[in-house]
Amino acid sequence: MKLHSPENYQAELAKRYERVAASLHLIIPFAKLEHIGSSSVPGAISKADLDVCMIVSGE
Repeated sequence: MKLHSPENYQAELAKRYERVAASLHLIIPFAKLEHIGSSSVPGAISKADLDVCMIVSGE
């Protein structure tokens, strides 16, 4: 497993999260989305993958 320093991935993943969240909100506008995982923690060393949490009502 390759780990990446934050300056090599965090800015790009923040932009990618915004694009993914915008696309998901078009499909499921009522969902709550959050950027989670180590890539969402400022300064964290990470595998540089994007983790997204989607919360929807069960009703």
